[in-house]
Amino acid sequence: PQSSERVEADRSEQGLQFHLPLSFRPKPPRIALQAVKDSVSSFVKKTTEKINTLQMNSELRQQPEYKECRQMDAVSNMTLCSEETENEEVSNPEADMQELRTATEKAVSQIQDPLVLLEPVCLREALLEWLVVLERVLGPADLRSAPAADSNLDGSGEDRWEQDYLHPCSDHQEPAEVVPEETKDAPEPGGKQVQCENKRTTDSDTVAPCGNPPEPVRVVSPTPIPSDLSADLTELASLYTELSCFRNQKEVLGCSAFLRRYFFLLDQERVRRMCLLCHRVQPDMMSSFIEAMLELTHSSKVVEIIQKGDLLKSLRSLRELQAWGAPHLLVHLHRLYEKHGEAAVRSFSQFYPTITPADVITMAQQSHFLPYLDNLVQSRAEEHRLSFLQSLLEPESLRQDWLELALTHDAPKNCDTLTPDGQPRWHSHCFSWGYGRLLSLLIRLPADFSSKEKMCETCRSHGYWTGYLYLCKELQRRTEAFSSICELDDISLLEEPDGVEPQTLDEWKVLIQLSHHHCSVAESQQVTNGSSLTNGSAECEGKISPESLSLMLARSAGPDRALAVLEECGVQLALSSQSELVCELLRVAEKRQRAIIQTMLERCDRFLWSQHA
Repeated sequence: PQSSERVEADRSEQGLQFHLPLSFRPKPPRIALQAVKDSVSSFVKKTTEKINTLQMNSELRQQPEYKECRQMDAVSNMTLCSEETENEEVSNPEADMQELRTATEKAVSQIQDPLVLLEPVCLREALLEWLVVLERVLGPADLRSAPAADSNLDGSGEDRWEQDYLHPCSDHQEPAEVVPEETKDAPEPGGKQVQCENKRTTDSDTVAPCGNPPEPVRVVSPTPIPSDLSADLTELASLYTELSCFRNQKEVLGCSAFLRRYFFLLDQERVRRMCLLCHRVQPDMMSSFIEAMLELTHSSKVVEIIQKGDLLKSLRSLRELQAWGAPHLLVHLHRLYEKHGEAAVRSFSQFYPTITPADVITMAQQSHFLPYLDNLVQSRAEEHRLSFLQSLLEPESLRQDWLELALTHDAPKNCDTLTPDGQPRWHSHCFSWGYGRLLSLLIRLPADFSSKEKMCETCRSHGYWTGYLYLCKELQRRTEAFSSICELDDISLLEEPDGVEPQTLDEWKVLIQLSHHHCSVAESQQVTNGSSLTNGSAECEGKISPESLSLMLARSAGPDRALAVLEECGVQLALSSQSELVCELLRVAEKRQRAIIQTMLERCDRFLWSQHA
């Protein structure tokens, strides 16, 4: 029946070719049914063939002969790859070293051009181009093997290297897996994601960026480096470290990581100076440098002496080491400080100028640094201490830092030197300061106006009134100084050289008015509290009052002029009997002095006339 239907269908199709294709003519139902049937049968046939093929492959894989063949093929491929890699490793060192020499010579020739050396962008590009070859030849083992593997997989090791270092924190993405819709938003069992976040948070201070521990410090080259190439490598490596450190940019390889990875190439003294300059911005640089030097010198005989704990013998051996250079001496002083603490730091002044205060402050606590600095300054002759202290201030901002440091260690409490409203307490300038000699030198150092103003406010806020009065005199803020002297209530502060002495009658008037106001306030407080003045009586010597100031003025300008100034200030003062006696004695002394002067002038006049005759 099917064959007869197909024949009829063919006939109908042939007949349709000789007739006009009228759109309203209906299609024969047998033709439509036959087309659907043919398409369904062909689909079933293809599906059946595909299923049979898959079943045959699965059966073959389950056979042990097939598995053994596949394993043998894999082993043979790995053997061939390892043999090729060994051949490459045997033949690569000389070629790699020659490649590094070529890249180094190219970089050295580029930085000799001032247009490259003085342009940070061009200099960075030249160093990064050299760094690619350096990483491949002298880098860690995993980096040296990476280019070969990448060349087999991706065809370009340099592109892969740049991708890894330009984005060091990016993870290699795995192929996406098909996840059911129900489990896409489901949390991981056991809170694994929360644990990872907590671990990342707690370990952020002890691990390097990207969550990896810091690289081990390499102090020995993995391969021998020719002596003629070593100097150029040291220059380029030091230049790269300084460029990435001082410009504070996110380089392909950070300055700290570069220091740890290629310390065997760096100039130790140059790196030490660089670490001192950028210590505040990048403290990890100094810690990495010290770690590298500790590793480099761990086999020294001095280490054995230091570990025995005898401070004097250790210092004696270190004095012999002083000619070796600052980096080696510095790392042994680190060991000595860890062993003995402040007692060791106090003796570091004997190693100046090899070891500077900048070296000591990076290793010692602030409270331990001050004794070292004080001993270092006091070791010089008194007339040279000020100039020597000034030579240590590099940069000038250290003056303010050291001043604040000395004002906060071994110093009186603020409540003992300042009243609640910030005014000086009575006689609080008599307190002793642990580093008073150092403070006295720091405030006397030459400085600009703004620096002196800052030091003056610092001394006031800490209650260091001796330094405050000196700086007020330097800044010509004499009225503020007189007001503080009246609060401190010590007339010796009006005498030179450490005090502020009035120089004109106007200043005397201001001082007398301030003293009168202060005495009035003190008397009112005394009446309110029902207590006597501090230290017993109001008649103690050295107390500042209008009467004591008038007597002081009478000694310099005469008693009559002093009383006239009191009247001009509007101070009604009844002098005591002792003060009246002093004024009478001053008048007598003034008359006798005038008579003596007159007599001397007459004798000189007669002598000159006799010589003229």
